[in-house]
Amino acid sequence: MLKALEYQLRALAENDNGKYREIVERRLGRKPTEEQLKAIKEFIFLLPPILRQLSIYRVGHSVPASAKRLSGLILTYVFHPHDLLPEAIYGFFGYLDDAYLVVASFLKLENLTLRNWHDMTPQERDLFKRANELITVPRLLIPDAVKKIDSAIDKWLEGDSFEFGEFFQAFNKNRNIE
Repeated sequence: MLKALEYQLRALAENDNGKYREIVERRLGRKPTEEQLKAIKEFIFLLPPILRQLSIYRVGHSVPASAKRLSGLILTYVFHPHDLLPEAIYGFFGYLDDAYLVVASFLKLENLTLRNWHDMTPQERDLFKRANELITVPRLLIPDAVKKIDSAIDKWLEGDSFEFGEFFQAFNKNRNIE
């Protein structure tokens, strides 16, 4: 399933007919640089490898129960048919909210487990480094969605699953965050 997602992301990024650039320009309020466009794409392309890592956390024996639950919720969200930025409307850019939820959760889970840098696999270290470098990208483009996502993650980690339930219910009420 993750291979299919990776393929879909690559296909959308290559064949968007300028829609991606147009959406980014509208959200930035100016023409984006090639470097900015590349950073956004790289951030979205973190989605499949970090989802793989969250899948590993979901079944890991030494992973705290709260991290396992959050990983499960994240996996559910990504494959939920509705989300904050629908791909049917936004194309490749529509995966930015999904990528933010996945990457922000991954970073919080890595910090939650308080694992030593040396205990991480090389793949985890690379993902952690790239995720930390790119996490500011969506904050500039989808600040309202980022606030909602951060709040839901924090509340869940504090033990308040109601906030995450509200977050999921928001898909059907207000899926399009402008």
